[in-house]
This record gives sequence, C-alpha cells and structure tokens, in this order.
Amino acid sequence: MTSISQLRTAVVIGSTRTVRLGRGVAEWVAADPNPDLDLEVVDLAEMDLPLLDEPEPPAWGNYAHETTRAWSAVIGGFDAFVLVTPEYNHSTSAALKNALDHLYAEWADKAVAFVGYGIEGGTRAVEHLRAICSELAMAGVGPQVSLRLGDDLPDGRCAPREAQVAARGRMLAALARWGGALRPLRSTPELLGDETRPALERPELRPHAAAAVDQLVADLQAGLDGADADRYDASFAADVLWGSPYGVTLTGTDDLLPVHRSLMAARAAPPSRFEVVELRAPLPGIAIAHVRRQALDETGEGFSEMALYVLVEREGRWWLAAGQNTPIAAPSR
Repeated sequence: MTSISQLRTAVVIGSTRTVRLGRGVAEWVAADPNPDLDLEVVDLAEMDLPLLDEPEPPAWGNYAHETTRAWSAVIGGFDAFVLVTPEYNHSTSAALKNALDHLYAEWADKAVAFVGYGIEGGTRAVEHLRAICSELAMAGVGPQVSLRLGDDLPDGRCAPREAQVAARGRMLAALARWGGALRPLRSTPELLGDETRPALERPELRPHAAAAVDQLVADLQAGLDGADADRYDASFAADVLWGSPYGVTLTGTDDLLPVHRSLMAARAAPPSRFEVVELRAPLPGIAIAHVRRQALDETGEGFSEMALYVLVEREGRWWLAAGQNTPIAAPSR
C-alpha cells in the first residue's frame, strides 16, 4: 500500500520493440525497496501512442486526441520518474522521445532519474535525455545506472553486477530527495494566499480534468437544447448526489432522471447557456468545477444559477458524482 509520504514514481520502459530488454531492466529497477518511493512500471508499448500529431503545442495543454489525454492522465498522477532507455545510434529511442514530446505540464517540476543499457551502457542515450528533460522543466538527478549488454544483461537476462545494484540505490535515493524537495512547487499555495494551508490543485492534471468537465457541459447543453433528459443526465453516476436550487437533495439517477424528464417535457427552464467558470484538479481522476447557467435573453427574466460539480473517473470514463445548483440574481464578473 502506498504511504501518503511516498512519491509515486513511474519506471518508464523506453523501448516498444517486440523483442526487448527494457521490461526486465524496468522490473529490476522497480524491485528496489526504497521506502520513500512507490515504484510502478509504465510500459510505452501498452500506451499505443501514435507519432505526435496534436494540432496545438503540448505546452498549451489543449489535447485533441484521446490517446494524448490518456497518456496525460497516466503521467499526471506521478511525482517522479525513472526513464529506462536503450541506446540506438548514440541516442535514446524514438518511442521514448515521442512520449516525452506529447506532454509538458505533466512532466514539469518533477524529478527524473535515468537507467541506460546497451553495448556501452546507454550513456550517450542518457546524455540526450538529460537535455530533453531539462527543456521539459524536469530536474534530472546526477547518479545514474549504466548496464552493459555483456556484463549486466548476459544472454538477454537482467543480472546486473554488484556495482550496478549499488548505483541503483544511490540513484533512487537521490530521486527521493529531489522529488520531495520539488513537491512544494506543485502544491501552488499562492492559490489560497495562506502558506499554513495546503493547496490541493495539481496543475499537471488540469488538461485531463478540463476535457471531462467540457464533456459534462456539452451533455448538459445538448440535453437542455433538445429537451432530452437522458442526454442531460448522460454523465451522471448511478449514485449521483444532486442538490436542487430549492434545497431538495436527490440521490441516484433512479430518482433524478424522472424529475428531469418531467421538467424537460414542461419546458420549465428558459433557453440557457452553460459556462465553465473555474476548475480544480486535486487528484488523478477527480475534477471539481464551478459552472454558470445563464438565460440567453430577457424572456428568461434574469434566470441564472451557479453549480458546483464533482466528477470522478472510473475505468477510463468520467462520471458526475455530485452537483449542487444555487440560484443567483445576476452573473458576477
């Protein structure tokens, strides 16, 4: 079980070849019993990332492709990284470079360590990775592991010498120190203006959470425009907690959906527009949003309400877990 004080650390397999040594190397790294790190192997071959083809720069965080959003969700949840790289033609693999290039904020202000393997220990591949990671605002630790094919990977087996085992320990100890030191940079206390309280926002998780909130708002808008309660409630979890503007709380879609169907049939609400006002992403798979709903014209008699929505991700899909609507006299800007 992961301790709250441990750093979630991804050991990334940097080769996607069918026949590869990276899996064994990554599992050897993850077997180190460092008490400050929760080490988890991440296999690029399982992510099925295409060559980078996002229409906007990754630094903007507006990902168009589901594969990128899925990769963002995986990487955004980690505090530190160990990149396990082969050496191809004096550099790292195209697959690992492509995976790094897909994202930006998810890597930033996090510590990274390097394990190279190859005829000469993968040292030249690691040198290239250090420059790439520096540009991604990552902090590369000094100690590294260099596994030589003949000495540490005999006959395709991962059997490092004692010196490499010791190097692994030094590398991970340095990663734990740097990873812990960088934590305050990602807690963003300036959001609250009070250094005695923790700020829960995780900026690297915002793109994935924002996409989920945008989908919820799209469902709400389409359902309202088409008087379609089923579309309106499409993102609602089965046990959703729903607070109406008038103090009534409904639990679950079995109770809520018939109410929405009745209101939709009666056209109880005027044509309105939904707008995301603010978003927080405190943990992987959690999104909290303020969404304003405002009447489109004067016939709505000033109708306006603010909603607080909490979304939770389950098995690759986001669901509305709770919502509370509050009427307001006019939108505040």
